Amino acid sequence: MEKLNPWRVGGAMALTAAVISLVCTAAVFLFPDGMVNFVNAWVHGLDLTILKSDKPWTLGGLAYGLFGVSLTGFLSGVLFACSYNLVSKCPSCR
Repeated sequence: MEKLNPWRVGGAMALTAAVISLVCTAAVFLFPDGMVNFVNAWVHGLDLTILKSDKPWTLGGLAYGLFGVSLTGFLSGVLFACSYNLVSKCPSCR
């Protein structure tokens, strides 16, 4: 099994999470009701429409959220690559 570079996988996950977050942000900005309905389909009967907020958007809030998503993506990627490399050392796991 090929060994994964944790920093590269972490970077790829951070970039992927950032792009998905930006696309989601744009979709929520352009289609707020449609996105609430779309996400409602994921939560198996819960009604998220009551969580809708009229709080104004800020660039600082967007940047803070993007940082948090990117950091979480990076750490998840590093953990995934390290776990993958650890499991690949197991002879009976191949």
